[in-house]
Amino acid sequence: MLYKRMSTFNHGNEVSGEKGSSIRAVIDRDKLAGALAAVTAAQADGDVGWVQFQFGGEGQVVVSALSHNLSIRYSFAAEYEGQGVLKVSGKQLSEYVRQLPPEKITLIAELPQRLVVKCGRSSAKLQLVQDQTQTDVVVPQEGTSIVVKGDYLERWVNAFRDFVSTDDTRFYANGALIWADTSQGLNLQAVASDAYRLAKAQLKDGLRSERVEDSAVLVPKKALDELRRLCAANPEMDYRLRWHGERLFFAVETENYVMVSKCIPGKYPPYTSAIPQKVNFTVNIGLSPLLESVKRVLLFADKNRIIKLGFDGPVLDVQSFTPGLKEGEEVVELAAPVEQPFVVNYNGTLLTGILNVLSGASLKFSWENVNRPVMITGEAEKGLDVFYLLVPTRF
Repeated sequence: MLYKRMSTFNHGNEVSGEKGSSIRAVIDRDKLAGALAAVTAAQADGDVGWVQFQFGGEGQVVVSALSHNLSIRYSFAAEYEGQGVLKVSGKQLSEYVRQLPPEKITLIAELPQRLVVKCGRSSAKLQLVQDQTQTDVVVPQEGTSIVVKGDYLERWVNAFRDFVSTDDTRFYANGALIWADTSQGLNLQAVASDAYRLAKAQLKDGLRSERVEDSAVLVPKKALDELRRLCAANPEMDYRLRWHGERLFFAVETENYVMVSKCIPGKYPPYTSAIPQKVNFTVNIGLSPLLESVKRVLLFADKNRIIKLGFDGPVLDVQSFTPGLKEGEEVVELAAPVEQPFVVNYNGTLLTGILNVLSGASLKFSWENVNRPVMITGEAEKGLDVFYLLVPTRF
């Protein structure tokens, strides 16, 4: 289970749920806003979903939220009186807190009815959710466990997360396939595809193994987006990744944060046959000139967004048009002339998506033949190997 529910505790000086009792807390605005932002992704409903506050009497406030597939817990230090658990609309409280001045916020929970929020001359009263159970986010301890440095983890996730499928008819592909490999030293692997493009990313640096098992999981895009947000906000931190192929979970842990996602059941579609088994010819070209040229010619494309790439000698001719209405053409110099001229068509929007995530000043196209997917790579990044595949199309 991603979480467990239990009756709200009530012993000693705890006051959760007792009519007329209260909890009073004083919290920095930025600290409270950050805690609410940390758990937003796990709200079951963005408009009416609740977040839970747990005041346990040890100077820590634990904020959590959960949905069917995702649960998040975040803790921080704060001054407060009283103990107990309360639930309130996450969206309403988050939006209000973000708009308050950067000062101390006082929270007064008048149990079991309402939460009073005060900051300077501003105050608000929010109705509490009448749910007297406590939700606890639980991380299973079995499976693979790897610690990754935040800046490395962010670059790895950014390399593939935008290529996850969102096709409801192919639910088993609506996630990234993630696994660890130790055959040539520890590395973290991921594959994602939207059926027209494929991204494969291998992280080799910034890793520390705690336990590695032979299993892979399909991680939903929502969990990947949250992981990327977390790493971007705290790139200097270490993150523990846990997963288990049979229990179907993927978890992220730091000292004060836990995210647990249910993984997608089923087998990921076979993808290795799409990778060129033999590269027969390659083309090197400047990344920025190609990207800008593709963006401009796309202004003249029809609804199918197809562009024509014509390689001839030392130049690339980039074309797109809407029949009878408009057409655009760009000429880009190649790093070296091609031996034989050839023409290939791609969806320009999909190509742009790949170009936007490449690193360095140049890229390389590699083909087995022009009727099969092209392999696209940017300049090497430290500790990270990435390539992309893009299928050709027709005008």
